Amino acid sequence: MAKIGRNQPCPCGSGKKHKRCCGAVAAPSPPPTNVSSGAGVQPHHELCPCCVDELDERADRVADELIADHLDEAEALCHQLIADFPGEAEGLDLLSMIFEQRGLRDQALDLLRRASQIAHARPDYDNETRSIMRQRMSELQLSA
Repeated sequence: MAKIGRNQPCPCGSGKKHKRCCGAVAAPSPPPTNVSSGAGVQPHHELCPCCVDELDERADRVADELIADHLDEAEALCHQLIADFPGEAEGLDLLSMIFEQRGLRDQALDLLRRASQIAHARPDYDNETRSIMRQRMSELQLSA
């Protein structure tokens, strides 16, 4: 993601200056890591409400493409989601589903483990999400 000036409009689409929106809530995000690497959990920066809404909407678009079996479109959207929200589990989790759908179980399991690390390290992820991730990991391990 390109560096955003404090006085530029916030990229979340709120219409506010970056310094009064996401820039006021968190320090700039670290550069995105390579999705296929085994890198650890990114430092967590609290998202403002408008960025949480954007993350949810974009994750829903990825899920819609995945459900429609448009895997190339879903993967492209997912990579951009991960680049824009590198410290969040949603993009990694969705990408693991895409890889699983393609039969790439080992890669799916690696991505899901990374998403689970994020979810377990942060209190803002609910127990149901963590439980579903553990169950999916178990299923992938059995089929890999």
